[in-house]
Amino acid sequence: MRLLDISIKTKSIKTMKKYIYLLLSSFILATFISCEDELIYTPDERFVLQAYLYANEPVSDVSIRNAVPLTVNDSIGEPINDAQITLFKNDVAYTLISSSDTGTYHYPGNDLTVETGDIFSIEALVTDKAATGETAVPESPSGVGLTFETIYLPEITLNSGTGRPDFGIMQTLRAIIEDVQMDVVWDNPDGLLHFVVIENAEHDQVSLFPDVVGKFTSSGSRGAFRRILPPTRESSHQINFTEITYWGKYIVKVYRVNQEYADLYENLEQDSRDLNEPPTNIRNGLGIFSAFNSQNVYFRVEKQSTTTTGW
Repeated sequence: MRLLDISIKTKSIKTMKKYIYLLLSSFILATFISCEDELIYTPDERFVLQAYLYANEPVSDVSIRNAVPLTVNDSIGEPINDAQITLFKNDVAYTLISSSDTGTYHYPGNDLTVETGDIFSIEALVTDKAATGETAVPESPSGVGLTFETIYLPEITLNSGTGRPDFGIMQTLRAIIEDVQMDVVWDNPDGLLHFVVIENAEHDQVSLFPDVVGKFTSSGSRGAFRRILPPTRESSHQINFTEITYWGKYIVKVYRVNQEYADLYENLEQDSRDLNEPPTNIRNGLGIFSAFNSQNVYFRVEKQSTTTTGW
């Protein structure tokens, strides 16, 4: 099977969240001083809260930072590690705790579930300042599927005398990988925003290619390979196998995005000179509180046997 060739632009979650943080705090520069040079408010009078809930996953993606004027591209406020953050579901309160010294928070218990249709509110207290927000968990995507479920690749062997890899097989493997493309598709008649996450599901992830000394590295833990693709209003993404670097099972997660996140993400493309206040659903503060829902599909990268043909 041959698929059309396309490359994928990838962004890490950290990069995407950094851009969103910068957008949320950028308008402070415009409102820091009025046209009469009268001080409106100082940056520390607001903070930026980013909180994301994922259906059927633990609550662990909440962060809070001080807001600062955007004077350079990488202006990031100091993390706030002593906030009191509470989630509310059906009038039941769930207290989040600090995860690290980077302003991140999570819920430590196993009695909190995030499910389709759930309505959540959040409250963040920082000294005498309080910010709140609400969101609902959207429905999961439908019709999610893959072009194929298994790709067979030749295994690189090492020369018994030198311990070095067989470069002929390496070249063959690279050529095959460059030629293989996989479509992940989903139903999207209304053009809603979705994004795709690809991750290796093996607990011991072994590399397809040897390192400079001829060893096949192992991650030793799950999570070594993870790709987050940019949000799209299309109904498919094409996976570039040149970025697939480990053997084994992969999970492809297609997430449906809530409207508040869609509004904010699409504001990332505004002209940097346009310092209008970005959309935010956080009251008495800046930021975003949003929820996502996903459907998973799976594929495998297997070693090719002498009898295996095709993908």
